[in-house]
Amino acid sequence: MIRIIIVISALLAGLFLGPEISANKGYIIISFDAYTTYEITIINAVFIALVLYFVLQFAEWLLRKLLSMSSITSGWLGRRKTRQAQKNSVLGMLALFEGNSKQAQKLLAKSAQRSESPALTYIAAAKAAHYQGKYDLRDEHLQQASESQKGCQLAAGLVGVELQLEAEQYENALARLQELDKKFPKNKRINELYLSIYPALNEWQKYLQLLNTKRNSFSFNDTEFAEMQLDAYQHLFKQYALQSGELLQNYWEKKSPRGIRKELSYQKALLDAYIEAGYDKFAEQFLLEKLNKQFSLPLLAYLEKLEISDHYPLILLLEKKLKKESETGLIHQALARLKLKENKTSAVIDHLKESLKTVPNIEDFALLANLLEKDDCLHEAKNYYRKGLLFALSSK
Repeated sequence: MIRIIIVISALLAGLFLGPEISANKGYIIISFDAYTTYEITIINAVFIALVLYFVLQFAEWLLRKLLSMSSITSGWLGRRKTRQAQKNSVLGMLALFEGNSKQAQKLLAKSAQRSESPALTYIAAAKAAHYQGKYDLRDEHLQQASESQKGCQLAAGLVGVELQLEAEQYENALARLQELDKKFPKNKRINELYLSIYPALNEWQKYLQLLNTKRNSFSFNDTEFAEMQLDAYQHLFKQYALQSGELLQNYWEKKSPRGIRKELSYQKALLDAYIEAGYDKFAEQFLLEKLNKQFSLPLLAYLEKLEISDHYPLILLLEKKLKKESETGLIHQALARLKLKENKTSAVIDHLKESLKTVPNIEDFALLANLLEKDDCLHEAKNYYRKGLLFALSSK
């Protein structure tokens, strides 16, 4: 209704004003300086103004269309690059799994920035570079991975440590791991990697400290933990023994946990370290003290391994134990081996005869028979040769 009123009003205004305007057109004069003058009627001027207005409106619309087309084109090109990057990312991953590390690194590095997971793609590219031995490029990709997405610093750092361990770059791996440990002190994987780095650097004391202080953060069962701890102490003992026998002795007596000093496996580890490093006198001293205070039959096997000039203290100790201990087979065997080094043949024969009654073995049967044969006891020698053969057959 309002629109109809407006139209009617415009028509009425045209009827009344039209004749008046046509009778009195009026003019507009536009002059530049004193010579150039333009004269135009008011009606024509209004008409030209309207035409110019619509021309400007059309130009504005056309410009907007062109700009819109540019934006669409740009968006299409961007989406195309993203799709291509995702495709290259997949192809790069496949190449990495197939062992084509050179092609994988090229595709992954090129597509990482536009891939769905830039950090994962950069990490894969780092692995590809690592497999080519390009360690600087590997570290560059890992840095890009940690910066490409929030929350990826730990993952990229851990992968970097693992790759450095694989490349035997132990010092660099330890430095990187310590940086991660400061930022992420409660991460379990960091502690696990320490357990891989410390042995490579012969840091057995730190290894044991970590193993015991962070016991609950590892997934080892009791058996695995005990095996790892024993292995660490074996290496630590050998490390100290290579420096000096006094150092190892001091550590065992004053610094090692009291609990391990009572366990046979650790006592054997100590003796192995002494003997391997050539400190047989320290081993002899330890055996004399241990066998005297707490007699242990399994330790008797170490008596034969000792390279010492005087066996008398050990022989004297074992002869005293013969009178006190109920199980004497291994003691007789140990005395036979020691007296053999002393060239006391008759005593060796007597001890072997006693030991073979309860601790039979092929080597001792053969040794006893050989000694009897040299002592012109041929019949008795043949008898022990036969017993040895029968024992060997029954043992199969």
